[in-house]
Amino acid sequence: MDWLWVLLVAVRVLSPSPDDRWAVHLAALDDVREQAFASADASLLRDVYVEASAARRADARLIAAYARRGGRVVGAELRVLDCRVVREGRHRVRLEVVDQLGPARARWDDGTSTALPRDRPTRRAVTLVRAPGQDARWRIAGTRPAQDAG
Repeated sequence: MDWLWVLLVAVRVLSPSPDDRWAVHLAALDDVREQAFASADASLLRDVYVEASAARRADARLIAAYARRGGRVVGAELRVLDCRVVREGRHRVRLEVVDQLGPARARWDDGTSTALPRDRPTRRAVTLVRAPGQDARWRIAGTRPAQDAG
């Protein structure tokens, strides 16, 4: 039966922790967000945020502002440096996340690009909710500085 303990340890080591699982969800949502910025297509944000999200509106405004000036943002990848589950329910989860924006650039219609200011690691409270209906995917309902999260 010694092999059973080896198997149990291997499964535990190879299985993602709940925190890692949520970091993977955040990374998948951020991939779509990054595509929205790179393609200047704010409609893609519907798969990232709930409809009434302030963050969705802010991202859409920023995408539109760059597009009006003939640009789009590339490399706007949020790197999750740390992720911890604060509260988890069946349809809602609250995370404490430390993330940092990658080296983003504004790419202009004339072929030039401009490096955007570098970001520092930021600690946030992120709330995800499971979307109702057939797709039942997780979306970002809100973010705020972690010190405001109780």
